[in-house]
Parts: sequence; C-alpha cells; structure tokens
Amino acid sequence: MNDWPDEEDEIVNHKSFVFYESFYLAMKGLSLEERSEYISSICNYALYEETFELSQKIESMFQLIKPQLDANIKKRKNGKKGGRPQKKP
Repeated sequence: MNDWPDEEDEIVNHKSFVFYESFYLAMKGLSLEERSEYISSICNYALYEETFELSQKIESMFQLIKPQLDANIKKRKNGKKGGRPQKKP
C-alpha cells in the first residue's frame, strides 16, 4: 500500500543511494518474490522516504537496514547545508 503525496506535499526524490554489500548478502536466502519486495522496500525508502506494508519477514529485515538508510539520508541533507563553517584565522 503506497501513500503517494498530494500535490501540496513536497515530493522527495534523492535520485540515487548507496546499496551496501550487506543488503545484497542478506537477501541471498530469499525467494524471488521476497527479493522483489525487499529491494522495492529499500529503493522506495532510500529514494522517496516512503514506506509501505511489508510481509513480516521483509519488515524484520528492513528494520535492520533502516538505520543505515536514515544515516545516509541525514548526511545528504546536512551536506546540502554547506558543511561546517570555516574557522576564523
């Protein structure tokens, strides 16, 4: 179930994200259908900051990687602020 934003809502689109080897290794034991759900959940969250209802197994896996995705999103947003101010001489 997707909750697509209304026209008044800001549409988030980060255009890219880091897909870690650990994300890939975690999906090795999944069926094709589970892999699709897993990858879609990662992409929707990392690119659009959207979540949707997941099967219990995939939800558990997603909760393990969500902190890393959140940290990357935060770094990106902080980087857009211009970085640390220069030190005065």
